Order: sequence, then structure tokens, then C-alpha cells
Amino acid sequence: MRANEDYAVLLAVVDHGSLTAAAAALGRSLQSVSRALASMERELNVSLFNRTTRRVYPTPACLSFIERIRPAVQEIVAARDALVDQAQQLRGAIRLAAPTWFGTQYAVPAVAEFMRLHSGVSIELVLSERHVDLAGEAIDVSLRLGALPPSDLKAKRIGVLRRVIFGAPSYFSARGYPQVPGDLAHHECLLRKSADEEAWLFGPDGQTVRVKGRFRSSHAQACNLAAVAGLGVARAPLWQVQDYVTDGSIELVLTAFEPEAAPVHLVWPAGKALPKRVRSLVDFLAERIGAQTR
Repeated sequence: MRANEDYAVLLAVVDHGSLTAAAAALGRSLQSVSRALASMERELNVSLFNRTTRRVYPTPACLSFIERIRPAVQEIVAARDALVDQAQQLRGAIRLAAPTWFGTQYAVPAVAEFMRLHSGVSIELVLSERHVDLAGEAIDVSLRLGALPPSDLKAKRIGVLRRVIFGAPSYFSARGYPQVPGDLAHHECLLRKSADEEAWLFGPDGQTVRVKGRFRSSHAQACNLAAVAGLGVARAPLWQVQDYVTDGSIELVLTAFEPEAAPVHLVWPAGKALPKRVRSLVDFLAERIGAQTR
């Protein structure tokens, strides 16, 4: 039985008027197109084209033949293309983990856009401040902030987060602006409740300054809002306080001594190939979130 591809060649030659143009349209070689036509003519025992040095002209028999086969060939091509498209569509569930605040602000908009593009994908976003056990909790991929500890996980670095020192204009009007990190020893510093919070690092060399203050909290946003309220000098990733910088609620200080920026990674379990839907999400998040954190 004649292959459908040969009938598609016949239609292309008729529609384009030459073997060369038909070969270009089909992405085939001129030789393969010529062989397909010659084979078809032998099988049908009829001349399909009158040939000149530059063009080919369909015979009446050819025109009658293609009039009948064209709808069928077009339907087969359309069905094949639809099948290929369906096979290429992403389908299935993905479990994505992320830090709560960062995930809400950055992952949710990116996930929403990804799901609009891929209607066959469902995503569960697991938000937590702890590093989840990817294998134990069936997490496909996770967003991680900061330096990664040694592990067997695969990782893709997608951006960095600038870390800044800041305070309210009212506070600096009353207490003055620190000019060098050591000046913070004479300022009210807003402390997050952790073991090393009273030792602030500055610059790429990690200069340490001991700080103190009357306000501390285990919640990052509480310290940021305390700075907005004029209680003292705080430190945080810039993404957490960018809106306050923009509206003038706080001012950045010591920008020449900022701590080294914190990396942003996507991590996933090693030892197996990622499903296409997960790999596509990794690439998508790397592009979208990476563009906002460089």
C-alpha cells in the first residue's frame, strides 16, 4: 500500500509547481521527492506529470486523482499533528516546596502562569520554613534560599538575593546615619531571635560587628515593620522590604558594606531522570524567578 507520505509529496508538487519547491516545503531532499513520484507512477501505471526543465505540470489523470485524495490526506496529516501535540503536552501532578514568604511572593505567580500554559498539569505548593525531606515527602523540586549544605541533591542556581541594612528616616534623623559597620555598636539594632543574630556580617570578607538592641522577634516581618516604625536599624533580604524602600518608609545604609548576596537554588532528588513536566517547571521557574533575583 502506498504510504501517506508519498501522497503528501504528490500534493506538494502540484501545489508548489516544482519538485525543488515541494522538497523545501516538506523538508525532504530533492532526490527523495523525485523517487517517490517515480515509484508512484510505476505503481499506478500512469503518467502524473508533464515535465519541462524548470517546472512540472499535472496531467488530467493526476488532477482527477488528487481531487479525490486531497481531503483524506489532509485529514490524516491533521490527525497525526494532533496526536503529536497531545503526546507533547505536559500532564500529571507536581509537588513543589518553597519557603513560606518567598514562595508566596515569587513561586505562586510563576506557578499560576505555568499552569495556564499547561492545562494538564496540577501543582501542590508545599510552604515551609524548614528544608523538607524531598524523597521522604515525595517532593519533586524545592526552592532553597542561601548556601546549600553538602547533600546528594541535584541543584540549579537561578539567582541571588541582595541583603541590606536599613532604618526609618525618623530614626536616622534622631540617631544619625552609620558610616561604617562598626558604628552600629552605638545604634539600636532590631534582632531576629537566633543564636548568631547579635553578630552581623559585612562585606565579602565577612567582617563581624557585635550589635545589640531592645527589640527582637522570631518573625522576620515583625523586625522589618519595627524598622518602619522607627525602632532601630534592621537587616533583611532586599526583596522583603523593597516596597518600603520604594515608598520612602525606610532608607538603605552601609550599602558599600553589604553582606554577600544569598544564592537561590532549585533542588531535586538525584539518581533518576526528571519527568518532562518537572523538568519543564524547573526551567520555567529558573527563567521567571531568576529574572527577578539577579
